[in-house]
Amino acid sequence: MKPMTDVCTQPRIRLLGGFRLDCAHHPVHVAPGVRRFLALLALQEIPIERSAAAAVLWPETTARRAAACLRSTLWRLVKPAELLVESSEDMLALSSCVEVDFRHARRLVAAATPGRLPDDSAVALLQADLLPGWGHDWVRTEQDWWRQARLRALEALSRRLWSSGDRDQACLAAMAAVRADPLRESAHRTLVELHIADGNPAAAVRQYTAYRVRLRDELGLEPSPQFHELVHPMLTGASAPGTARNATHHPRRMSHKR
Repeated sequence: MKPMTDVCTQPRIRLLGGFRLDCAHHPVHVAPGVRRFLALLALQEIPIERSAAAAVLWPETTARRAAACLRSTLWRLVKPAELLVESSEDMLALSSCVEVDFRHARRLVAAATPGRLPDDSAVALLQADLLPGWGHDWVRTEQDWWRQARLRALEALSRRLWSSGDRDQACLAAMAAVRADPLRESAHRTLVELHIADGNPAAAVRQYTAYRVRLRDELGLEPSPQFHELVHPMLTGASAPGTARNATHHPRRMSHKR
């Protein structure tokens, strides 16, 4: 890991999977206070007032002390600071030259439902946690939003990837949603629908059964009637072959219910 230098070229901040600052594709050591400051700016899409940033980062101190801490943090940034932070007398923002993975992930979430196919990094980004281990209040709000938004996006992407013919990535996206929230029915149902569409009723039944057992054991609940109805023909063995064949020929008809 490189030490702080006078210039940071090609700066990139990663928030997904943990904080990391890269300069010219190499990770750079960042002091904890600077790390929190850069993360706060990276989460903002618009400039933030200096006083607001200081109050968020040092909530237990006086406004005067918080302002002094902020000035000290700015001084400790990679020099020249303008490469990472744009500042005025009252406002602060991350420089436009800094790439942020979470901002890209937000755009992926926004594009998940409309109709555009994602890029190759979509599934990897969407299955990563936002700043895991960070318990600050200003981070928790974004973490809660990200947790739900990425699950909805993964489910939508899995269906779109399937419709485009990319079955492997479709299954990876659905499995990522299941891993992210093992008790989320819509995630399991998406994966079951993919197995049915792939003509694999045995895998569909196994997935449903595993979810049903876990839901019972942990919450004392049962899957919804709609989910049970989806797999009922295969559970009884009445018409599984026909169901699998029909789903294989019509993958676009998979349910979008939650």
